[in-house]
Formats: sequence, C-alpha cells, structure tokens
Amino acid sequence: MTNDEKKATVTSETKINIDTIREWLIRTTRMFARFALILAVLGTALVSSIRLHLPFYLSYAIVLIISAVLFIMLVIISIENIVYKYLKKSIWGQIVIYLLVALISALSYLWAIGEINRIFLVDASNLALTSTLLTAIQFFKYAVMALLSSYFIAIGLYFFYRKSDSKVINSASTSDSKQLNKKIIPGVLFVVTVVACLLSVGKISKYSDTMIQAFALKVDFYSYHTCTGADFKDIEGVLFLSASDILVAKKVEPMTWEFKKVKCEP
Repeated sequence: MTNDEKKATVTSETKINIDTIREWLIRTTRMFARFALILAVLGTALVSSIRLHLPFYLSYAIVLIISAVLFIMLVIISIENIVYKYLKKSIWGQIVIYLLVALISALSYLWAIGEINRIFLVDASNLALTSTLLTAIQFFKYAVMALLSSYFIAIGLYFFYRKSDSKVINSASTSDSKQLNKKIIPGVLFVVTVVACLLSVGKISKYSDTMIQAFALKVDFYSYHTCTGADFKDIEGVLFLSASDILVAKKVEPMTWEFKKVKCEP
C-alpha cells in the first residue's frame, strides 16, 4: 500500500459526515433496544428480590450483573463512538477529552472520600481499598452517563450537518428523515431511563451503605487483635487508626453493623 492509499484510508476512517452519523445512530439505537430488554428483566428481578425479602446476597449478585451489563454496553459504545472520533480530530477536542476524564476522576474520588467519612466517621486513607473501589464505581457511573450523553450529541451533530450541508438538504427525502426520527425516539427514551436510574441509585443510601460496609469489613478490617475490654466482645472486625485508637465493627442486625471508635487496652 502506497503512502497516498494509506492517507486515503485514514481520511475515510476518521471522516465524519451526515451518513456516518446516521448509520451510527441507527446501530446504537438497535443496541440500546437489546440492552433495554436485558436491563428490564434484571431490574424486575432486583425489585422482586427486595420486595420478597430474599437473602441479601441475591440482590447483591443482581446488582453486580447489572453493572457487568452496563460495562459491556460502555465498551461497545466506546469502540465506535462518533463523538469521540469527532473530538479527537483536533487538538482542542483531545484537550476536552483529557479534561473530561480528569474531571470525572476528581469528582469520583471526592465522592468516595465523602461517603467513607459519612458512613465510618474516619479519614478515607484508613480504608484504602474501599475508597479505591468506591472511586472506580463512581467513575464507571459517570463514564456511562457521559457516553450515553454522546447519543444526544450525535443527534445534534446530525442536524448540524444536515442544516449546514445544502447538498444534503436538496437530496435528502422527507421520508428518510421521518424514518430516522422514528428510530431515534426509542434510543432517546432508553438513554433518559438509564441516566435517571443511575441518578436514583445514588439516592438509595440504605442498600448502598450496607454493601459498602460489608465490603470494607472483608478487605480493610482485621479479625486479629490483642485488645481487651467490653468494647471488643462479639465484634466483626477492627480497623487500626493509630497506636491506640481503633474502629470496631459490631453486628446489631443481619447485614447491619455499628461502628465505634475506642481505645485499645492490651
């Protein structure tokens, strides 16, 4: 392949026009329809498990499956994202991408720190693995919302190109436009629904707090200690804050713990 052929190939791959945007919107809408069906089934199962008071680990497993499905969707959208291709064509677009990633990372980290302070009333540095997990989860949530937002941006780009390109206006038929609009509507409804669900999940603190506490007890708390006293009887774990200060976790109900800062008495 000659240099001219290589250059032509790269240009054709990175060129963004009304046809590529239309094709991407149609493909993405079809993909949304498949994922909508899967998420609807999983969402129904999650609500049923909570209402029927089934074992907590079942609800936790369903949440993990939903996260996996959203992650797969995130990867698929990222591979051929029309907005990403549009932005990376220019240096300013690349700067926007880097700034967006940095902003999402910072917001995710700050949220994780705030949650740990609220739940455990200790500095987040004492629960390094838990704070890392929470940061990753929140980053994933923001990333899903950002990529889903690219669907609306692509719609805006489509109408921008359609309006600015006089040749397209003269050649495009009214029936084609109506057909595309009908295909876009289900995709818009799906994106709005998923974003609304992601926003509402953050408001349900009862179950999210329980999951955070259960994870922290497994990865950041210790079962072995040499402290004595009434505060250390029937505890689930200890977290060493300093040479003498210790955070103890005591189970008060099934999947419910009480955290208390005490002094260690050897």
